[in-house]
Parts: sequence; structure tokens; C-alpha cells
Amino acid sequence: MILQVVQNISYFYKVKKRIISALLDSDHKEGDRLPSVRTIISTYKASSGTVQAVLKELATQNKIYRIQGKGCFWGCEPLVKKVPEARQTITEKLEFNFNDDFERGFLKPNQPLPQGKELAIRYNVSQNTLRKFLTRKMDEGLLTKNGRNYFFSRKEVSERKPPISELIFVTRCNSWGGFTAESEREMDFLRLVYKTAGANQYKLILLGINESTGQLIDRNGNICKLSDYPNAIGAILSTLLVQNVQPMLYFFSSVCYPVAVWWEQPENNVPKVFLKKENWIFFNSTFGKKPGVEMGKFLMKHGMNEVNYFSPYHNSSWSQDRLTGLVEAGLKVHAYVDNEFASPWDYKEIARKEVEKYFVESYARTLVKQKIETLVKKAESDDNHFMNVCVNDEVAELIIEMKENSNKVPKLIAFDNSMESYLLRLPSFDFNTEALVEHIFYYIENPAGFGHTKKVQHILGNVVEK
Repeated sequence: MILQVVQNISYFYKVKKRIISALLDSDHKEGDRLPSVRTIISTYKASSGTVQAVLKELATQNKIYRIQGKGCFWGCEPLVKKVPEARQTITEKLEFNFNDDFERGFLKPNQPLPQGKELAIRYNVSQNTLRKFLTRKMDEGLLTKNGRNYFFSRKEVSERKPPISELIFVTRCNSWGGFTAESEREMDFLRLVYKTAGANQYKLILLGINESTGQLIDRNGNICKLSDYPNAIGAILSTLLVQNVQPMLYFFSSVCYPVAVWWEQPENNVPKVFLKKENWIFFNSTFGKKPGVEMGKFLMKHGMNEVNYFSPYHNSSWSQDRLTGLVEAGLKVHAYVDNEFASPWDYKEIARKEVEKYFVESYARTLVKQKIETLVKKAESDDNHFMNVCVNDEVAELIIEMKENSNKVPKLIAFDNSMESYLLRLPSFDFNTEALVEHIFYYIENPAGFGHTKKVQHILGNVVEK
């Protein structure tokens, strides 16, 4: 028995010494945060007591110091009791950049990852560090490997059950199930969903939610229920221009298959009950401050620190958030905004009451143009000749139209990256609808991937120069 105790003590000190040696030999700088206790336990297959003993000894040697609630850091504890900004470790930076590339669509779920050498250069890490990272992602089930190529895990057609795999695709609709796309981005979304479903051999079940009746209706006008589709293995819900999203979501509240929601609403409006559901995920690309922040970074990178911001739709969270994002990026912003309406569709609603349906579009455009003229005159009276950031391409187009006979061509940049922006050679922010749809289908096939870590996924876009 005494021999057994001696052996256990000897083993404890060996393990402790091995972990201390490994940590000291790891690539770190003073002020870097150590891996969490849980990570060290998992990495070195040690007990919690052994890891705590390791940290205590390193602290005794003044190799590390602990900050309550923040973790352990390399170096001596500062004389001033101030929590330092924890420098990211190499692994944390790699994790962040990898996820960022995934959200931007650089890493595509349906294509192999770039070669290891290319990724190592991109992330500024050694190929050995990259290999360990990718191996960990394989252990987590996110990646698979075939030969020298890494792929995002996804089910093959032969793995899906039942034999005919159906996806339920829900949009808004009128009382008889009719649906009309209201924007170029929505058309792109529909086209890409249809195309991706076909390429992956899914049968799409097209349904609509009618807000006035709260009924689920198929494209033939028939009222239906989810039990009519026993072969469904997932659902894609579009909330674009749905004023009350609750009925649409609650239709699917008890299903067991993955539900992917294109969330075209303010992020803080996501019902918390659905954030708790393991089989649900929300994808946001246009709402929130991130598009404005990305635009601001682009402009500052090109030497611009002060801009004008034009929006006739500033009674909306998306317009307000884009302005906030520009400011948070570090720009000085002169706001020329109108708070009466929230979107182009508000102007169309007014037009529908005033003119026949054939003239709705042109009349609504006239109403918007009148608002913009007022905002532009105010900017001109302030003598602000900075880059003009427009809340969308339509606003930029109308400003160009207003100034076409003027000698002064305004400097414009906008959001949406519409087809019109290419004709106008207008630099514009693309919301990356292609990556949005790729991620939705990736989640449907691999819900254990990114979905468990972030219930609201942000698809990051970029400015497209013409």
C-alpha cells in the first residue's frame, strides 16, 4: 500500500513537471493569457488538482499571475492593480481569423479549404500550429480530411433519410398563397436557395405565411400543416418584410429537424425562447452595426476620416445602426437623415393609396427623391464636401440623377451592391447573399457545426469597388 502511495506521488510530480515544461516552452509573451484550466486539463489529460498545482508553482516562481475572473497571465503582476487588455494567444487569433473567414465566405462549406501552406501564410502561423488547429477541428466534427485536403463536414446524399429529402422553405404570402419578391437581394436569395437545393438533391416544399390570417399556405392556395410533410429533414424561414414573425416561428416550435432562419429583423428582436432551442439558428447579414463598421474601416483605410451620411429611412434600426457603425469605426459623421419613414416600402404604401398600381413605383420614387433633395440642400448649405455614404444604392442613384447636369460630381458610396451600382460604377457594400445561403445549407446538413456556439450568425460582407 505504501509502495502504491509512493508511485502515485511520483506520477503526480512527473505529470506536473511535464505540464510546466510544456507551458514554459509554448510560444508566449508577457501579458499573454494562459489557456483556461479546462483547456489544460483536456490537452494534457491531467486532473483539476494537478493543473491547479501547476499554476500555483508557476505563480510562486513569478512566471505567471492570476486576476480574479479573468484568468492567468504570463509575467509579473503589475504594480498598478489594473486589469490589462489580454493579448490574444496565437491559438485564439487563429480561431478568430478562421471563424472570420468562414463568416465572410472566404472559407466555403461546399469546397475544400485552401492548401495548408496558403492558410499558414494567411494566418501568420507555422504549418505545425495550423495542422494542430485543423486536427482539433476534425475532433470537434467540424472538418474531415481526404488525402491532403480538409473539408467542412456534411452529409452525403446517400446518408440522408428518408430517401426523398424535403426542405420546407417559408416566405411571406398573400391570402391565396401568392408571393412576389420585393427587392433584388430577395430575388438573389430565392435563386440561390433553389439552385443550392437542386445541386444537393433536395426537394423544396414552398410555403407561405399569411399575416392577416396566420395560416400556412402552399403555392396552390391550400391551407396546410407541417404533418403533411413527413419527409422533411429541415426548414428555411425568410423573415424579410414579415411584420409579425411570431406566427411563422411558432409553426415550427416543436419540430426536431434543423431550422435555419434568415433574420431580416433587428437582432435584439429574436425571441429568446428560440435561442434556447438546440435545432434552431438565425442568420443575419444586413441588420446591426457590423455593415457600418466594415464600411467605416474601408473608408479609413482609403484615407477618409470624415463623411456625410444620407438616409430618408432613418425611422429604422438598420439605417440607425449603419450610422452608428460608421461612428464606431472611428469616422466623424455628418448625418443628413429623415426620420419619418423606415423603408422604401413605406413610400410604396403611400403611393398605392394615391395612384393606380401601374404608377406606384414611379410615384414612390418621386416621394423619396423629394426627401433626398431636402437632405442634399442641407449638406450643401453646411458646405460639407466629404465622401457621401448613402444608406442604399437607390439613394445614391437619386443623388446622381439630381446632379447629372451639375459640374460637381459628388463622391458617393452606398450599401446593397445592386445591379444598378455596376452601371453607375458605384462602390457599394455587398451583403454576401451567396455566403448566407451556403451557411444555411451547411447548418441544415451539419447542425453540430457552428450552430452550437453562436445562435445568431453574422454573415460579413465587403465593399465592392467598380
